[in-house]
Amino acid sequence: MPNECPSCGATLVRQKSAAATYCVNAGCPAQLVRLLEHFVSKGAMDIEGLGTKLCAQLVENGLIQDVADLYNLEGQQLSRLDRMGDKKISNLLTEIENSKDKPLSRILFGLGIRHIGSEVAEILSANFRSINNIIHASEEELIKLPSIGPKIANSLIAYVETASNLELIEKLRLSE
Repeated sequence: MPNECPSCGATLVRQKSAAATYCVNAGCPAQLVRLLEHFVSKGAMDIEGLGTKLCAQLVENGLIQDVADLYNLEGQQLSRLDRMGDKKISNLLTEIENSKDKPLSRILFGLGIRHIGSEVAEILSANFRSINNIIHASEEELIKLPSIGPKIANSLIAYVETASNLELIEKLRLSE
């Protein structure tokens, strides 16, 4: 069993009750397109106009290395992609800008943290009220909350203990 992700080299995580190991690096190229699709979905940041093909193009063309890079896209970059006219670019950039007003729970859900669905993201954001408080929460503090057990708590802790994920969170914070 490998200890490192074959795509990005990050340490793989195996939860105590799971048989499989997972890469928890939000910037892993092997997972980035799917994560980007999830991040822009209706339940997360709700960015209309960013479908599967465009997400793949953004990653393939090196315009996106992580989901925070969405907030640095410029019209000139988008104009070089297939089927991207002025109107579509304008609408997409407006949608991206509008997504900055989404609540913490939607961002948490959008990050694609294993076992953190929309309900758990709501519980975390309601109880901790800031990303900093969530990052510094202990397993004991987390499992005191309804619907959060050791599996979810350990998944969140593993996510925030990964340096690249903390960098992603900081990039998202700076793009607000």
